Amino acid sequence: MNKIEFKRIHTDYVNQALELVLSAFVKEKQSVPFLPKQQEFYSFIEEAISNLFAIGNGLMAIENDELVGFIVGFEIKEFFGKTKGIYVPLFGHGLKNSYDQLYTELYKRVAELWVKDDFMMHAINIFAHDKKTINEWFWMGFGMRCVDSIKEISLSDKNDYLTDIIIKKVTEKDLPILGELHKSHNEYYRSSPIFMPTVDEDPIMDLTEWCQKKDHHLWAAFHEGKPLGYMRIQPDGESVISRSKTMMNITGGFVTATERSKGIGQLLLKEIENWLYHNNYPLLGVDFESINITGSQFWNKHFTKYTYSLVRRIDERIKY
Repeated sequence: MNKIEFKRIHTDYVNQALELVLSAFVKEKQSVPFLPKQQEFYSFIEEAISNLFAIGNGLMAIENDELVGFIVGFEIKEFFGKTKGIYVPLFGHGLKNSYDQLYTELYKRVAELWVKDDFMMHAINIFAHDKKTINEWFWMGFGMRCVDSIKEISLSDKNDYLTDIIIKKVTEKDLPILGELHKSHNEYYRSSPIFMPTVDEDPIMDLTEWCQKKDHHLWAAFHEGKPLGYMRIQPDGESVISRSKTMMNITGGFVTATERSKGIGQLLLKEIENWLYHNNYPLLGVDFESINITGSQFWNKHFTKYTYSLVRRIDERIKY
C-alpha cells in the first residue's frame, strides 16, 4: 500500500466520493433488499455531495490521486444544546473496499481540526448492517441517537379485535379535537430518558400548517368520539433514501399513556398501510430517537432498520 495523504475536502473528488457512498448503499441493500433502487435518489445524492464538498468541513484520504476515504459534515451553530457541532450525513463519508479501520485515522485527524474550532458535538449517519464500521465508531466514543427504518407495504385485514376503536383519516376541520393530543405528544419528548427540550407551540395551528402541505395525511383513533392516538405521513423523511417517490414516511405517531399496549398503534399503522397499498406506494419509512424507549419498541417490531445516527460529545473543557 502506498502512502496515504490526508487533505482538506476538495470538489475535484465529488464523483469518486459518490462512488464510495453508492457502494456502501449496495452493501446495505444486500441486507435490506426492499430498499429503494439507487436510481430513485441518485441525482439528489449527487447534488447533495457536490454541495457538501463545497461548504462542508472535513478531510479526504488520498492514495495515488485516488479517493480511498473521506469524512465531511455540516457545521451547526447549536447542536443538541448550545455547543457547536458537526453533522456527517449518510452521503458525507465513505471508504474504499479493503481499507479497514481507515475511519479511525480519518476521524482522529478531522476531530482534531473540529475541536480546535470549538465544534464539540459530532454526529454521523451510517448504515445499520455494517457491523464492522458501527463497532469502529463505538470504539471512538460514539453512541446511538436516531434510527431510520423501512417496511414493505402489505394489505392488512380489517380490525376484528378492537371493535370499539374507530380509525379515521382526519381532515382539516377535524383538527381542533386533536389539539390536546398533539400537545401531549410534544411534551412527551421532555420526559426521561428522552430529555428533548421541545418548544411550546399552538397545537392546532401547528397541525393545520402541517396538514395544508402537499401530500400530508393524518389518521386518528377514537373511542366514543374521544381521540386516543394519531399517526401521520408525508413524502419526505430525515433520510436521503426517503426521497424515493416509491416511499412515504411516518413523521409523527402518538398514543395516550393510558391506552398504550392495547394495539391502537398497530391499528393506525394497518390503516395507513392499506391506504398506501391502494395508492400504489410499496414502501413506508420512519425515523425515531433510540432514546424514545416506548416508541423504539413499537417501530422495531414493525420496521427494519437501515441507518443509525451516532453521536459523541467532547468535553468543552479541553483546549488546544
